[in-house]
Amino acid sequence: MASDVGTREYGPSDFIAAGARGLNGRVQVRAKERSFGGLSLLSVSGQPLEIMLEPEAGEVPLIDFIFIGGGDFAYRNEGVWVPLEATLVVAPNGISRHLRLTGEWSFVAARVPREAMEAFVPELPSSIGTFAKRSLLDCSMQEFVSTVLESAQRASSIESYAVEQLVLEMGGALLLDRMGGGWSQGSPKAVLRDRAMAVIAQQCSDPELNPARVAHAVQSSLRQLQVVFSDAGTSVAAEIRRQRARLARSLLMDSRYDVLGIEQLAERSGFGTTMSMRRALTELYGSGPRELRRCRGGAAAVVAQ
Repeated sequence: MASDVGTREYGPSDFIAAGARGLNGRVQVRAKERSFGGLSLLSVSGQPLEIMLEPEAGEVPLIDFIFIGGGDFAYRNEGVWVPLEATLVVAPNGISRHLRLTGEWSFVAARVPREAMEAFVPELPSSIGTFAKRSLLDCSMQEFVSTVLESAQRASSIESYAVEQLVLEMGGALLLDRMGGGWSQGSPKAVLRDRAMAVIAQQCSDPELNPARVAHAVQSSLRQLQVVFSDAGTSVAAEIRRQRARLARSLLMDSRYDVLGIEQLAERSGFGTTMSMRRALTELYGSGPRELRRCRGGAAAVVAQ
């Protein structure tokens, strides 16, 4: 099971080593980090400073959910400081920017491996999303992350696993909400397809999910929905199969599910049989379930584009 590896505290010297520069002559900042499995939670606050944030060499690709609690944030773009007018920032490739933070600033963040989110959303965003208006889901995720960070208690293995899963599910739901409800504006057909993809991502583990049920969930006729997917070069059934394969792969790549046999994994992923799961995994990743599990973390596991 995932384990809480403890709490790390960071002070001015850590930020100076990372290239931070205090705008008032001194670097005044403090941070706290807690890790659960493959994700980490952060709370950071301080006085005005500038810092360049870059991913570390060999770092696992991350999605950052950043909840801004106070202060003014700006990023440097082609030599010009651009105000970041947002209370929520979703960075699908992590934050890699020259930032200026002024006033009494603070934020909390959840840093989640991109691969872990593949089982929760039909498609990961490629560009940074900034949101000025907050939803109930945003606020709930921020409150949960803040509460976990404020606690001085060390998490048990079960608690650590629960925290990790809750953050993943809230992050996945937040992405679905933002993507399906206006992450990007598109044509009516694109909006309908996004809504259908969100339903597929949420319900793919249900073996009873089929194109007709997806059409009913998005209040569309099956014929209309099939046309929308056909125009995008795919089909509703193919996307259901693809999403089930992504879920199956995420379970196979997670050592916590090694206690489950292939038949159990197929059932949990929404496949009717192990043969259908094997075919879908081979089509999408070039390897069957046993090969993916055996090559976990290695170069032999093919990642779908």
